[in-house]
Amino acid sequence: MKVVHLTTSSRGGAGIAALRLHEALREVGVVSAFVSTDCTINFEGEKISDSFFEYRRTSFWKRLLRKISSAQKDRLQNRWEQLKPHLTYEIANLPFSRYAMEEHPLVQQANLVHLHWVGRLVDYPTFFQKLEKPLVWTLHDMNPFLGLFHYKTDLQRNPQAEELDMKIRTLKKEALQTIGKGTIVSPSQWLLNAAKESEVFQKFDAFYCIPNSLGITPWKAERQKVRERLNLTEDTHAILFTAGSLDNPRKGMDILLVALEKLTTPVTLLTLGKGTVSCFNTHVKVIPLGFIDSQEALAETYAAADVFVLPSREDNFPNTLLEALSVGTPVISFQTGGMCEVIEPGFNGDLIEEMNPEALAKAIERFFQNKQIMNRQAIRETAQQKFQYINQIAAYREAYQQLIT
Repeated sequence: MKVVHLTTSSRGGAGIAALRLHEALREVGVVSAFVSTDCTINFEGEKISDSFFEYRRTSFWKRLLRKISSAQKDRLQNRWEQLKPHLTYEIANLPFSRYAMEEHPLVQQANLVHLHWVGRLVDYPTFFQKLEKPLVWTLHDMNPFLGLFHYKTDLQRNPQAEELDMKIRTLKKEALQTIGKGTIVSPSQWLLNAAKESEVFQKFDAFYCIPNSLGITPWKAERQKVRERLNLTEDTHAILFTAGSLDNPRKGMDILLVALEKLTTPVTLLTLGKGTVSCFNTHVKVIPLGFIDSQEALAETYAAADVFVLPSREDNFPNTLLEALSVGTPVISFQTGGMCEVIEPGFNGDLIEEMNPEALAKAIERFFQNKQIMNRQAIRETAQQKFQYINQIAAYREAYQQLIT
């Protein structure tokens, strides 16, 4: 079996999860390759310079055929350009790409193709029609079965894009009717249920819920050492928040900031990600840590916090959730998305039913009043056992075998 993973980037939550899966498969002897616009690893496990993504002028005949068949694409593209300045969203993609990924050498050598986050990488109208191989698609957000957007909240706050979104969703559904054998995977049951309800994946044969793993490198940290480096005393109450961009509305920093203004308990907020935040509550100190790339430094940062606050309005199965638990740090989250499937109130964190700052503030205060109840060692051991890569690989190998037999 030769599996090739396709994802737009090796960075970000989806790219990291895809790369961890690729590495885990190779660890147990599965022949796996990885292709993204910024990182390509061949079937021998070698990172290579990938000329496929360099600009190449297409032949006259291909340009002519593209021009003949591009009327629908042009109409959608033009409408998108008209709407874009008037929309507010986290991220949006049309289902088109300048890359013919079905022609990539590693895709041609593989006997199973595994898609991940493929916005602007895969061209829906051509890729699925020309790909004559079994297909596994791991969903990292809702974009594969929505139209423009990646989560429903963006569609809801942009009603003027609803007609275009529906046209794109129809195009995706029609494109996927041409596949042969396919399987859909989601790290959370929440996202898997939404995918089934969408009816975009009617041609797919099977649906699996397979949680992400922590990868092949153990997560460990010396909590006391990093707390001393950050000048966090034994009595300091430390909260961690992380997001690629701290001002991303979906990740809920705005909710957290209002909640922090209501606290009477002194706390220190550690932030990871792009941007800065301010809190005017004198009980709250903010320490911005920017971006941290290395797993060792990330593990230490998670371990330094007493609690990781994850106030997302919508989220699938964020790597940050597993990473925090893997070093024994409890998680406070709203009762939404994949978080509900991992967090056990009273054991490894708390789930908040009402999505508002008042409820979040009460949960934070309640946590620090009772944090001695949380057993960090038990949280760490449970997470590392439940989300070890061996469990993930066993489930994926079963899904692969079902497709190629």
